[in-house]
Amino acid sequence: MDDWCDQEDWIPEGDRVYRCTKCGKRLYPRERQENGEFLGWQLPPHKTKGHRIRAIKARQHKIRKGRK
Repeated sequence: MDDWCDQEDWIPEGDRVYRCTKCGKRLYPRERQENGEFLGWQLPPHKTKGHRIRAIKARQHKIRKGRK
């Protein structure tokens, strides 16, 4: 299961929390620089919203399936 969101949006400013347009997770933007030159603000790589809940449910399902 691939829990990583492939969306890394560019943001106009970096002073507040923004939502990913694909998964809706709230993130703080990172400052992007190349060779010391400021390029802009971008959302960091992140896992999709709810990835922990899906992992826990899958683990519980595996445990229950093994008991029978």
